[in-house]
Amino acid sequence: MTHPHSLDLNSPTRPAALLIDCDGTLLLTGDLHFTAISEAVLLQGGRMPRDWYMARTGLGRDDLFARFQADHGVALDMAKASVDSIDRTVQHAAQARENPSVLALVRAAHGRVPMAVVTNSEARIAHAFLAATGLRDMFDQVITREDAQYPKPAPELYLTAAARLGVRPADCVVLEDSNEGLIAAERAGMRGYDVRRPEWPAQSAHLAQSLAFLP
Repeated sequence: MTHPHSLDLNSPTRPAALLIDCDGTLLLTGDLHFTAISEAVLLQGGRMPRDWYMARTGLGRDDLFARFQADHGVALDMAKASVDSIDRTVQHAAQARENPSVLALVRAAHGRVPMAVVTNSEARIAHAFLAATGLRDMFDQVITREDAQYPKPAPELYLTAAARLGVRPADCVVLEDSNEGLIAAERAGMRGYDVRRPEWPAQSAHLAQSLAFLP
């Protein structure tokens, strides 16, 4: 996996596009998603431990429910669990909050390089979050679970984003907060930054400074 601390921050190469994960990266939504998903599981008699969920936030919805069934011996109506959890997530969308260090970079890049939100979440959820936070107009594309056959850690969502923005995958920079997302970026041939790491604020400031000089 490409780790952010291995990247050369003094490199003059600027990204041709920024591809930004939504949940946990652009927006702080972990508790919101846990509330919605655990409510959906509870409707079918299951109880999802918060720590169990937080260790698997990079999984797509179907993979998450399948893993829950396997780990906890609970039989779920998968289709119902998916619909219920999406509905509840959208209902809680007003609770979404921006990640300050990522938002600062987005503002620095806006109008200078193309940007896309790239998320394992469904379109209803992504657009509800972006509407609730007023950030939709900052992005040229919103790539969601429906835009590829396989979610992260498969590379398809990131490759789709690069194609729609008209840039080479190798020229893209990806911001992520999960191992699955970073693996997807690596498989797509893109540079990945992990916003969970302690050096991320300095990396973000460096990227913002490099973009500030673009017309």
